[in-house]
Amino acid sequence: MSWPRVLLLAITLVLSACAGQAKRVSVELDWEQHRAQLQKLENWTASGKLALRTADKAESATLQWQQRAGESHLSLSGPMGMNAVTAHSDGQRMQVQRADQSREFDVSTPDAVLRNTGWELPLQALPYWLKGAPSPQLPVQSLELDSERDLLRALQQDDWQIDYLEYDDFQGLTLPTRLQIQRTGTVVKIILHDWQTHQAE
Repeated sequence: MSWPRVLLLAITLVLSACAGQAKRVSVELDWEQHRAQLQKLENWTASGKLALRTADKAESATLQWQQRAGESHLSLSGPMGMNAVTAHSDGQRMQVQRADQSREFDVSTPDAVLRNTGWELPLQALPYWLKGAPSPQLPVQSLELDSERDLLRALQQDDWQIDYLEYDDFQGLTLPTRLQIQRTGTVVKIILHDWQTHQAE
């Protein structure tokens, strides 16, 4: 896997953007209670698979995402352990490691990813989106709840569309197990088969 593809996979997962127009959204109290629980969940690990598709390429990998407050650590690996990649971000800088090669970028400004890679990608919302909650740093453009359960069915922030397809219960919390994130020509499909919530940390 080439460096541009490696970085596209890693940065797409670790980063999100800050823009968009807010719209007034009405939600029920039970959703607000669930959302408050998710906002308190700052330390967690999620494992699964992802598939990334753009206009000119398609990639897939297994993943493990570890979130510790504002720090994200992501491990990606291809079939049979090939093309292993790790990425770490503290919200200011991002380091991507592949075998004995390492790259580091300043990601503290909105255009940092575009300047460093040539890709126009979002900045720091995925830790919230993966949990099934909107990012508090971005205006909510639209929000749709499941009619039977007070869980997100669809969300739009900064023109990114996030669709929640399946949930399951883990350690007292209901969390996404299948979701899709897309904008323009980028589509990321994620399956999360295991969550460790580390709520006591």
